[in-house]
Formats: sequence, structure tokens, C-alpha cells
Amino acid sequence: MDNNNGADKLISSILEDARSLAAAYEAQAAADIATIKAELDEDRERLRDEYAKKARLEKADIIKRAKTNAELDCRKELLERKHKVISAAYAEAAKRLKAMTGAEREAVLSRMLSREASGGETVCPAPTDRAALSKLVGASGIPGLSLGEDEPAIDGGFILKGPNFIKDCSFDALMEDVKAATLEKTAGILFD
Repeated sequence: MDNNNGADKLISSILEDARSLAAAYEAQAAADIATIKAELDEDRERLRDEYAKKARLEKADIIKRAKTNAELDCRKELLERKHKVISAAYAEAAKRLKAMTGAEREAVLSRMLSREASGGETVCPAPTDRAALSKLVGASGIPGLSLGEDEPAIDGGFILKGPNFIKDCSFDALMEDVKAATLEKTAGILFD
């Protein structure tokens, strides 16, 4: 019976060792699970904070872009309104310029002629300004300046033809040049 008793003791010892080893593995597994859970909790908190920060930054960026776009839209609207007012003002000025007669009209034509002509050009007048320009070309003192054929396509002013150029000095072109310069100045509204 002694043999049986020795086998029982061996089996009991092996079972005891297995239980101890199983308990140690269970304790280690519990410790590992606790460590992993703590790391996951830390990661969850870190990610929550990180995404909350990203959300705040994104919200601030969206608000900033919206404000910038709103300011730009307001500036564009202001610019469009100013352009409409300027266009209306220059349309009225062009109408008044074309309606000028006599000495007042001659004074405008004389200033345009002295500003644009340098010598050797041909002045092709609008039919309505032929008589005034005929007198002004002769009295201008600009060497080589001559009077050419009428330009029926314009209704005020003249076309200046030089050896290598043609310059539109009609009242319409004059008003468009001045208007364009004014509109260019107002475009600064977008960038101020």
C-alpha cells in the first residue's frame, strides 16, 4: 500500500504545484489586466483631451475663416456699390462734357491737344469738333501738327495719328481713362 500512498503523495504534490502555478498565472494575469486597463484609461483620457483640443482649434479656425470671408464679402459689396456710384457719376460727366459748346468746349479740346500732341501728328476730329480743332491746330504752335479727315465713329474730341501710333482722344476715351484710374484707386478697399 505504500506504493499507492507514494503515488497519491506525488499526484497531490503535482496538483498542489499546478494549483500554485495557476494561482500565480491568475494573479499575474489580473495584474497585467489592471495595468492594461490603466493604460487604456490614460489613452482614453489623452485622446479625449487631444480631440477636444483639436475641436476647439477647428472651431476657432472656422470662426476666423467665417469672419474673414464676411469681411471680404462686405468689402466686395462696398466696392461694387462705389463702382456703381462712380460709373453713374462718370456717365453724367461724359454727358455734360459732350453737351459743352463754344469757348468751354474749345478750352477742353485745347488742353487735350497740348497734353497729347508732341509734333508731327495728324488730328482727325469728331465731325462736331472740326471747326474748333481746325482753329486750335493752327494756333497750337506744335510743329508738324496737321488736321486730317473726320472720324465719324466718335462724337467729341479727336483721334491723334502719329507715325507709329494711333491714340484715341475722344471724349468717351478721356472719360474711360479717368474713370478707370478712379476705379483702380477704389479697388484698394479690398486690401486695406
